[in-house]
Amino acid sequence: MPTIPVLQNGFTSSGMTLAVNYGSESASTAYALAFGWGPSSNRFQLSAALGGVRPDTGGTWTGYGARVAIPLFSAKADQFGIAAFAGVGGGRRDTTSLVRIPVGLGVGYRFGIGPTRSVSAYASPFFVWSRLSERGSPAQGDNAMRGSVALDLVLTRNVGLTAGYEFGGKSSSTFGGSSGLFGAAVSYAFR
Repeated sequence: MPTIPVLQNGFTSSGMTLAVNYGSESASTAYALAFGWGPSSNRFQLSAALGGVRPDTGGTWTGYGARVAIPLFSAKADQFGIAAFAGVGGGRRDTTSLVRIPVGLGVGYRFGIGPTRSVSAYASPFFVWSRLSERGSPAQGDNAMRGSVALDLVLTRNVGLTAGYEFGGKSSSTFGGSSGLFGAAVSYAFR
């Protein structure tokens, strides 16, 4: 989703999770309600989000995003993990639309703090293709290599916090492609 950083851990989780996300960059802010689901086998995880993207000038865009993550490797009693991911997201307002397609890896390390708390630190290198379309004008497309770093903190068995930062090559298309995006989320896991 534009202005929300692409943050993908090296692990997937089973069951349903709801989250409230916030993102900001130099020219816009965004908010979203996100939903995640994964089977008990942890073979994949699906995530989707819907929200609003507010540029510094102009009206609010409707933003959306969806992603699938598949764990590839786990070691050290599930403390280290690597997952592949692919997604699609974008925004629409009036006669203009933006589509972004990120594909990459999430590499994470996690450790427990007592019986119910844990911390996970992870990095996500990815390639993103972007396309900006405006009615009556030719579509503009470009791509960039980007990355992100983040921390997840599990406060209780059900409540978690996430904070992260996306950086890398700039996209010439509208918001969501600047050099740096900050994001934060509060999540609730139904377990």
